[in-house]
Amino acid sequence: MPGIAQLATVSLTKSATIADSSGGSSPTPGAVMTYTLVATVAGSASVGNLHVTDPIPAGTTYQPGTLKLAGASLTDASDGDAGAASASGIDVNLGTVAGGSSRTVTFAVKIN
Repeated sequence: MPGIAQLATVSLTKSATIADSSGGSSPTPGAVMTYTLVATVAGSASVGNLHVTDPIPAGTTYQPGTLKLAGASLTDASDGDAGAASASGIDVNLGTVAGGSSRTVTFAVKIN
């Protein structure tokens, strides 16, 4: 009996929300931008050791302690959990992601 081919494709969607000091959403100095990155695996196969990386945008500063995977906080240090964040960017190991599922990563930066 022939094997069954399993295929998977990965897509990444990035969005941002802005909260300024007056309670609005203006991209002014001091405003905090929260980025949401959603990695979606489509198809019948799983993808192992899937990482999401993203640079910190120029003109912004990463806000320590804001890195999250599926709503759970991650430490910023390269240690035993799935994430690491620094002034240059974030890297989150999503592990093995099954086809038909997604994982969400969030982090915040302040506009300089």
